[in-house]
Amino acid sequence: MECITLGLQNILQKTVPEVDLAPLAGPQTGKLRLSPEQLLVAIHAQALAEWALGLAQRLRPPSLPRGPGGKPQMYHDPSILLMALVQTVWRKSYEQIVDYVATHAELAVVLGFMQRTPAGQLRTISKGHYWERRAALGLLPFLFFFLGLVGQLIRLGVITGRALIVDSTLLSAWYHADPGASWQKYAKKKAVFGYKVHAVLCQASNLPVFVLVTPAHVHDSRVGWFIVLVAAVLYGFRVLVVYADAAYFDRRFFWVVQEILGAHPAVDYNPRRAGKRQLATLFFLGQWRRLVITPRSDIERHFAWMKRYFGLKYFQCYSWLRVTQFVLLTYSAALAVAFAAQRYQRPELIRRRSMVLAQA
Repeated sequence: MECITLGLQNILQKTVPEVDLAPLAGPQTGKLRLSPEQLLVAIHAQALAEWALGLAQRLRPPSLPRGPGGKPQMYHDPSILLMALVQTVWRKSYEQIVDYVATHAELAVVLGFMQRTPAGQLRTISKGHYWERRAALGLLPFLFFFLGLVGQLIRLGVITGRALIVDSTLLSAWYHADPGASWQKYAKKKAVFGYKVHAVLCQASNLPVFVLVTPAHVHDSRVGWFIVLVAAVLYGFRVLVVYADAAYFDRRFFWVVQEILGAHPAVDYNPRRAGKRQLATLFFLGQWRRLVITPRSDIERHFAWMKRYFGLKYFQCYSWLRVTQFVLLTYSAALAVAFAAQRYQRPELIRRRSMVLAQA
């Protein structure tokens, strides 16, 4: 199994573009107050966007050849992707981000809007056109952009992947008839109609390394082993331990973590499954000691942090595709803040959105 992991490791790291990761000069105390254009430059957003879109284009099925006529494309896909990132980082509506780009020429240039009107003003995209172009990008560019940010943080040493945490959180659907959502019912709790976000965190930094969106009814044990395996193989992590709650107490999860990754599955155990006598077993005691070392509340705080400061639960879209696109953008926003904080030599701010960003 070690051979399999060694043969597949660093699949992503070998393709992510090499960018300048030298430290940037900035205030060493107080807030950084980065503007949108400063953030995009600090994280090399243009290079990552072009890489993500190029990789997505290679994986898509070939399209039909374009016929004669038609208006030539005025705005490039990287500009749309980066505009969506800025919109998510600063939590702006479609109207607000379109107006902001139209009135800030420096940001428009960084985003890639280069064409000008006969009067000499930069041409920026309209609300309707932006909405259509963003939806047309699909899912892969946003996924690869997220993975590219994780890859750069690995190169900076912020994410190590030695200890991983896996868990999920529920998101209520925005539209009452969302075709991609489903009901999740719990005993003595209110049922939730919506989606479930499954995330894998690096325990050293409490930053996400992989995320998957499913309908709310999908049980954690069905996808937990998969996302942990994908994260470890993509980045070439040498995982030592994987922390999870009782929902992941599953044979597939144990087999993947132990046999494929060669790591220890520190999975909580619910004694009600087999009677309270299980409390006395050596297995349960061993698991419990390992769980005490690293509190399981880390990932719960992570989800609360994402929902409060990055607006993870405040989406206004429906269908699995668009909700997943929103989730990937939200997680990319969190990684972008961490990336910028590290480059400005402020590692204590990697999870402090309000300290890194300026009001825009």
